[in-house]
Amino acid sequence: MEDLVLSVQGHTAFIKINRPPNNYFDSNLISQIADFLEEQDKNIDCRSIILHSEGKHFCAGADFTKSSFKNESDAYAALYDQAVRLFRTTKPIIAVIQGAAVGGGLGVALAADFRVACPESRFSANFSKLGFHQGFGTTITLPRAVGAQKAKWMLLTSARLKGKEAFEIGLADYLVEKDNLMEKALELASEINSAGPLGVQAIRFTVNEGIADEIEKIVKWELSEQDRLRETSDFKEGIKASLERKEPNFKGS
Repeated sequence: MEDLVLSVQGHTAFIKINRPPNNYFDSNLISQIADFLEEQDKNIDCRSIILHSEGKHFCAGADFTKSSFKNESDAYAALYDQAVRLFRTTKPIIAVIQGAAVGGGLGVALAADFRVACPESRFSANFSKLGFHQGFGTTITLPRAVGAQKAKWMLLTSARLKGKEAFEIGLADYLVEKDNLMEKALELASEINSAGPLGVQAIRFTVNEGIADEIEKIVKWELSEQDRLRETSDFKEGIKASLERKEPNFKGS
């Protein structure tokens, strides 16, 4: 089974993450997404991108059952090198969030320009409940989407927002019934596609000015904090509690 299903229909390109039900990512998956986005930068017929996924959840982030994500800094460094590439591409991206966009999966959703959600959607920057630090540039992208105060609240509490709550604070741009998610994404793509493509790309570049450089800088700091916290007892407790679906008992060590 292919991890990604890629296609172009008219002026819209489609990226479907195909690792159901949780659609966990790794550096290879993000690299493939970046490759396709860069290909579409060169495709003058492509004017918008729809990013969606197969199965119950949009993306549940990294798979912490994998030993590489438990212990190896190199796995995160490789991942973040690829993540920066997403922010250097030029075509508008619409993310379709049918279930959970959690942890690094929230970071993927925030790499998009727009997020279409439903009542069943779930958004969480759940890093603090893992005794960990946010990554994937979420330090930059989350405050840009919801404001500094709401971002701080989400990050420090690991709050889990339903689709309606996410829409109310601006994390989701549209809220529709689950069966209408793709329809709404296609409607938005059509609106973008009807505008002058060179103008759209110029406007997007101006609004996003400097974000890729900011992301490239911040992921280095995020990684250094993750490296430090990965060695703590609290991180081990956070991962263990998450896998066992219970509340962690942190000691501050």
